[in-house]
Amino acid sequence: MPNLYKEAAIKITNAKSATLNYINEQKKKSAHELDKIGSGTKVKATDAAMIQIAQALMSDATIMSQGIQNTNDNVAMLQIADGVLQNVSKTTTRLEELNVRANSASLNADQRKMIESEFNAQVKSMSDAMSQASYNGQPLFGKNFTTSLGKSEISVTIPELNTDALSLGDSDALKAFRESINDAASEIGSGMNAYTSAINSLLTTRTNTLAAYSQMADTDIAKSVDNFKNENLLTQSALFTQAHSNKVNQERIQTLLA
Repeated sequence: MPNLYKEAAIKITNAKSATLNYINEQKKKSAHELDKIGSGTKVKATDAAMIQIAQALMSDATIMSQGIQNTNDNVAMLQIADGVLQNVSKTTTRLEELNVRANSASLNADQRKMIESEFNAQVKSMSDAMSQASYNGQPLFGKNFTTSLGKSEISVTIPELNTDALSLGDSDALKAFRESINDAASEIGSGMNAYTSAINSLLTTRTNTLAAYSQMADTDIAKSVDNFKNENLLTQSALFTQAHSNKVNQERIQTLLA
């Protein structure tokens, strides 16, 4: 009888040990899925290489986001400069009209004086508009702006338009000023095109980078919840089986001892 008790005890111990190992393994799996749900990441903390890659991807995406913000700011800046320049162009058209009108032989001295007064007022208005044009406290005309896109830069210069040479009767000065307006408009247009292209490129690259990060690091929450439920159910089943087995084994031992 003692030998039978010993053999039974050994079998019970071995079975119990195997079951406990299984239960502990299921608990670990459940805890792992729960941790993924809580942290939102599937990269293990011990996987240094994967963490480093994921962090690098997120860092790149953050830098690109800032680059997009910087570029959007400069697009807004160029839009302000473009609006001012359009008004300057319209005013210059009026100056050209006044200059032609002043050459009329039918005008008397007072009429010429009135035309000259309007001409000078329009010139001052243009000069004031350009000198006061600013974005975030920075003057726009006659300045160079360099925008960081993260790994590259875009540089745009808004030319300064000097009105000092403008005077009634000086057609050459008006012609030169008109050309400077066209040059400034071309520079602003090129800058806007460069910024727009950069934004589109950054948005595409950032989207792809975040997709790569998500593929590597982000957890599929729904899948992890299902996994947790399954692992937890297996753990509970194993615990129930172990409890039932303990009861049966206890009855066997009592029978052997009787």
